[in-house]
Amino acid sequence: MTAQPQIKTHPTEAIHLPESDSLLLRLAWWITQIGSPPVLGLAGILLVGAALGFGQHWPLLLTYTSLALLLPFGFVLWLLQQGKVSDYNLTQREERFWPMVVSMASALVGWLVLRQMSAPALLLALAATNLAQSVTYFFITLRWKVSIHSAVAAGLAVLASAVAGGTVWALVLAVPLVAWSRVVLRRHTLAQTVVGAAIGSLFLAFALLFYGV
Repeated sequence: MTAQPQIKTHPTEAIHLPESDSLLLRLAWWITQIGSPPVLGLAGILLVGAALGFGQHWPLLLTYTSLALLLPFGFVLWLLQQGKVSDYNLTQREERFWPMVVSMASALVGWLVLRQMSAPALLLALAATNLAQSVTYFFITLRWKVSIHSAVAAGLAVLASAVAGGTVWALVLAVPLVAWSRVVLRRHTLAQTVVGAAIGSLFLAFALLFYGV
């Protein structure tokens, strides 16, 4: 039986490539970085902004980005700097508790602020999805480890399909690609990526229906 290549990373996974000669591992690493939740989350907000019009709605978009994306990501980076987490992808399940608490709180505040500011339905649907998913991830993570990479990739594909129609096939194909990278890097099992993709796609689809988008 052929031995699989060993995956070794430096403490800051976001900066250093795996110490492996395997091209597949390096490709998977790059896909994981490009398909990380902060990157795809920002892509989702920009997609909503493009659909609604940046000129008119930039204060709402900037406010929501700061609350729902920059605040929790900044908290993770602070934990990383303090040596309290191993990498910004929160590879170890036990490291996810406080980042997820912060994510839930910031998602709740973001959704409430958007409601108060009478934000468009599309942006409210995105914020409601983020809140519902954050709560779901938190309770799942108490016992199991779901792939948030896959969830955000699948949610972005659904969002893009709703906004741009059939011209976003590349984003749909990105979902199994991101899931593959997580499995190859041994960050998740196949089941964890499938459950994550299901949560990401179904929650956003329901939110779009609920808000009549």
